[in-house]
Amino acid sequence: MGTSENKFEKLTLYVGDLDSNVDDSELYTTFNEITHDVSSVKICRDRNTGSSLGYGYVNFNHSFQAKIAMEVLNFCKLKGKPMRIMFSERDPSKRLSGRGNVFVKNLDESIDNKQLSDMFSAFGKVLSCKVVRDASGVSKGYGFVQFYSELSVNIACNVRNGTLIRNQHIHVSPFVSRRQWDDESRVFTNVYVKNLAETTTDDDLKMIFEEFGEITSAVVMKDKEGKSRMFGFVNFEKAEAAVTAIEKMNGIVVDEKELHVGRAQRKKNRIQDLKDKFKLEKIKRDMRTRKGMNLYVKNLDYSVDNTKLQELFSEFGTIISCKVMVHSNRISKGVGFVGFSTSEEASKAMLKMNGKVVGNKPIYVSLAQCKEEHKLHLQTQFNNLPWNVVSSTIAPSPHQHPIFSQAVAPATMLSPQPSFRGYNFQSYFMCGSRMPNSCPPMSIPNTMVPQPFCPTLYPPAPPVGLYHSLPLPLLQPNLWNPYRRI
Repeated sequence: MGTSENKFEKLTLYVGDLDSNVDDSELYTTFNEITHDVSSVKICRDRNTGSSLGYGYVNFNHSFQAKIAMEVLNFCKLKGKPMRIMFSERDPSKRLSGRGNVFVKNLDESIDNKQLSDMFSAFGKVLSCKVVRDASGVSKGYGFVQFYSELSVNIACNVRNGTLIRNQHIHVSPFVSRRQWDDESRVFTNVYVKNLAETTTDDDLKMIFEEFGEITSAVVMKDKEGKSRMFGFVNFEKAEAAVTAIEKMNGIVVDEKELHVGRAQRKKNRIQDLKDKFKLEKIKRDMRTRKGMNLYVKNLDYSVDNTKLQELFSEFGTIISCKVMVHSNRISKGVGFVGFSTSEEASKAMLKMNGKVVGNKPIYVSLAQCKEEHKLHLQTQFNNLPWNVVSSTIAPSPHQHPIFSQAVAPATMLSPQPSFRGYNFQSYFMCGSRMPNSCPPMSIPNTMVPQPFCPTLYPPAPPVGLYHSLPLPLLQPNLWNPYRRI
């Protein structure tokens, strides 16, 4: 069974990096002109759009003819793009395992697939070789080389790693797939450096970090116009050197700029770490708030900043955090927060500073609250206001509209009725006249607030004819008409 599979594999070639305009007939003609032994070709296409996926397969009748075609046509251009040819691997576990793969970075932009293959062909049989490029065809500076044996991988990494090729030291290491990548691993050699000066070059970046250990590469990232993006990467030979560089250089001022130095991570991992960090800070802040250690300061003068706010409250104890909230244009919002180490210090500061005039304005100081607690506190205050108490004891007249009542009479004039479902106006007092025969004060509706639904229970009407003593209702009452004839 294994022999038949190997035989089938040696009859099929994988052709990658094809131009999107290449069709089956052109691929067939290109390979059949070399061997005259092509049995079939297939370019893989998108199922929905029908556009080429950039790769295909060529089947031969004899394995030696497939080998000849690969040796002759590999890296040859078809419609302006060099083809990348290798024997097809049908087993997905082997194809996706990454065995025999080598990762090469810090390559010069002029190096192509064939030149990369020639650089590593001396260490063993090369099955495939690729330089990664962007949509416009420009090299991204890294690539992959796949060897036939694992022994070739070790030899290539030991010999080629750190060598100078076209004025650049290349980095060569065994390939690690995304599945094998351990996000929580403490072993890393690549360091991310942010907030660099615009004039910082690759050599300057290397000089800054070379005291911590041997550096394999140091790159300052640039945009399409060649201008510095003010961040870069430094890759060390040993992981210990990378950890030391982060501990020593993070927060150091270089060229009047404070550097941010940390572990180089993928974007999704970096975003997840920031989310976890902010979540932990929020938990700590909420714990201090619930313990009464954080103070909320309102009505601050616009000239008060973080430093001045800390000076105002520093006499009452140890301040852990102090911040004045600002708009996007850096103008103060007039509010801030001060966190103390103990609740006793916070209470003392609140008693002494509440109402104190700072910059011609009296400040308001209270205990800071979480958003949920603050919302509940406001709702409780609103429910305890006097107009809410009156509106709950004085019900609208049953002769008014159940949704939008226009006036509410005093409780002494009407029998109390339960509230109607829907919206009603929140009432306020209108004082009556001081004359002795004037009407008493009335509650006049003001704003719309929801009213609970309490259905009014009326006694059921007796059936007609059951009680003969009750008069029958008039079906057509005689209404007075001034124009009728007498």
